[in-house]
Amino acid sequence: MLAAERRLYERELVSQRDSAEEGFRQEQADGVLREQFVAILSHDLRNPVASITAATRMLAKEALSDRGKQVLGLMQGSALRMSSLIENILDFARARLGTGIGLSLQTEQSLQLLIDQVVQELRAVHPDHEILASYEPLQPLTCDPLKIGQLVSNLLGNALTHGDKTQPIRLDCKTRHGQLRLSVANGGKPIPDAVIPTLFDPFVRGQSEGYKDGLGLGLFIAKQISTVHGGTLDVSSGEDETMFTFTMPLNGPGGSVEYR
Repeated sequence: MLAAERRLYERELVSQRDSAEEGFRQEQADGVLREQFVAILSHDLRNPVASITAATRMLAKEALSDRGKQVLGLMQGSALRMSSLIENILDFARARLGTGIGLSLQTEQSLQLLIDQVVQELRAVHPDHEILASYEPLQPLTCDPLKIGQLVSNLLGNALTHGDKTQPIRLDCKTRHGQLRLSVANGGKPIPDAVIPTLFDPFVRGQSEGYKDGLGLGLFIAKQISTVHGGTLDVSSGEDETMFTFTMPLNGPGGSVEYR
């Protein structure tokens, strides 16, 4: 009798284990399906948003009333924000699905023009917050220009969201000793010490007033872009300013970075 009860008990344990494993596999499959859906949706949204952005640029060349200029500025800001969110979500989905953030590497001769275009776009939609950009003569860089532009946009967007609007945002870019070094600094309240260890994690927006940001993907994606370029992204925060610093080798991923 005891042997029969034991066999029944063992069969029940096996059945429960099999059910749990099946539930886990189904949950994984559902998770992949959701992430694939997000990736496809984000990809398909890029074209209509790009059309809206192009249309606002065309309208900006027309004679508009003051009210029209104000509305156009709001439209440009919204389109830029949507474009940034879409790219961040798409890159996050790629990372989650295991394909990683892909790079289209090329030698970028006019890095200053690339970065300055991002700066000008953000200046246009944030006219009340001063952005100061300084460049030393920049050497050619092997990189994915679109991803570097996305990284810069994310860092500036973070500074615009969280920085003291009465103090300018400073962007400094230089190439020295075989590396690119780009920093974005803003004034305002320092990032709480408890937040810094998880600042580059996805969906982390901070726990204190002043450090709440959308989906919390901007810094995560910026970190991923820096990593796939063979570089680093670091943060320092004190009473005077918060600074994010991106460093990568000029010869692209796989190159060695010489810190001095």
